[in-house]
Order: sequence, then structure tokens, then C-alpha cells
Amino acid sequence: MASSCEIINPDEDMPAKISINSVSFKAEPMQGTDSVDIQDIWIYSDNDLVGAYQIPFTIPILANGNHNLTIRPGVILNGIAATRTINPFYTSINKVINLVPGEIFSFSPTFKYVDGVVFPWNSKGEEDFEEGGISIDSVSGSSTKIRKSKLDVYEGDYSGEIDLDAGHKTYRGQSSKEFNLPKSGAYVVMEMNVKNTQTPLYIGMYVYLPGNTVRDVSHMMVNPTTKWKKLYVNFTELVSYYPNAKSYRVSFKADLGSLDSAKIFIDNIKIMHF
Repeated sequence: MASSCEIINPDEDMPAKISINSVSFKAEPMQGTDSVDIQDIWIYSDNDLVGAYQIPFTIPILANGNHNLTIRPGVILNGIAATRTINPFYTSINKVINLVPGEIFSFSPTFKYVDGVVFPWNSKGEEDFEEGGISIDSVSGSSTKIRKSKLDVYEGDYSGEIDLDAGHKTYRGQSSKEFNLPKSGAYVVMEMNVKNTQTPLYIGMYVYLPGNTVRDVSHMMVNPTTKWKKLYVNFTELVSYYPNAKSYRVSFKADLGSLDSAKIFIDNIKIMHF
């Protein structure tokens, strides 16, 4: 009786495979921390997308012979898993490899920032809270302020700590600097590490418009977490929505609500654009 399917076909070659178990990142001097959260790798073969894969992975490549592989790092924007995307500020890796059926090609790529990235915040190592001052100011309506702290630090010696309690129920802060940011859809992203175990942290911008008008624009809420996490805050649409804006400041807000106390820790803030 003929079999309805073939379990093994010796005439078929085993495919070549690509394997990536880990990646690393190296920031240059004046670019701040090496801390990143590269979640995915997007792989192209001869400029055709093979797919996007969460690290670690081993995948088959249905080709053989010499091919140009492009490896691009991906991140999650605004803390939302559905917004996985290639990070345009990180370099790609290009390799010509000879794909041999049955062989596994393993990579541990190291990425860095592409040439030409501008860091209007963090151009001199701020804001990692390691320098003398803090480049975040309290604003009207805030009953507490951010301070340098050794209590809970992501890396280095200090983080920024916001304390909320019965006598200090509200925090309102902004970047000390006003930023002149590119519009017309140009990428504007803020990286930061955050740990807010009890209460949400709200991130947005104060938009400075003609006529001495300042608009308070909310952008995203960071849900409480018990661990430090890396955020990629995508300000691109917010900035471009106000083409007549003269400048912008990043805003941070938190409220105690019904809690007795809460602490928020932030570290390694940097804004980048091209």
C-alpha cells in the first residue's frame, strides 16, 4: 500500500540555518549608556525580507551559495508589544556569506548608533544622574521634586528618584532645556530606563507655540513594574503635529492616588534625532 506522505525524502537538501542567541551594543563617548533593549532581529537576504525574529532564534534560510545578509535590530516603541519596529538610530550588519545546506551560521552582532545621530539631551552624559546637577525641573502644581539617589540604581552610582507620600501627592516635572526638534515626520525618540513599582508615570511634552502659548500634551502612561525596564518613547508624531512650534520640553507626571506612598526611579534619559 502506498504511503500517503513521505517522512524523509533523501533527495531534499537540509536548509542552511541562521542562529543569533545574543546581541551587544556599544555607545561612543558623548552618547551616554550602552544600555539598550534589542528584542528582535530583522533579516534580509539580498534586500528581500526573510522575517523578524525574537532573540534568541535559529531559522532556516531556503537558499544556498553566496548571499548578502542584512541584520537589523528591532525594539518595542512606547512599551507596546504590538509596535515592534526596526530602530533607525542603530546600525545594521551586512555580511556576504556562503549558505551551505545543513550548516548553521551563528552570529553575535554588536550594534552602535549610526553616524549623524544628534543627542540634544545626553550630549554630555546627561541625564544619567552621575553629573553634578539634574536637568529636570519641578513645575507649578508639583509638591515634590526629583533628586539624585543611590537607593535603587539601574547602572552607575545614581538614578533619579521621585518620592510621593501623604504630604507630597503630586509630581510635575520638565526637562530644564527647551529642545528645537525636527518636524515633518522626522524620527524623534527618547530612550530611558524606568522603575515605578506602585504608581503610573506619565510622559509627554510641553509644546511652545507662537504667541507665548504653551500646550501640555500627554503622550504615554508607563504602567507600574517591579523591575527596571527600557523605554523607547516615540515622539515623532507628537512633534510633527505642531509644525509651528518653536520648541519643546519633555514632561513627567505622577500622582499618589489612594496609595500611602510610592517611589519612581528613572535613569539614562536621552533624546535623539537625525
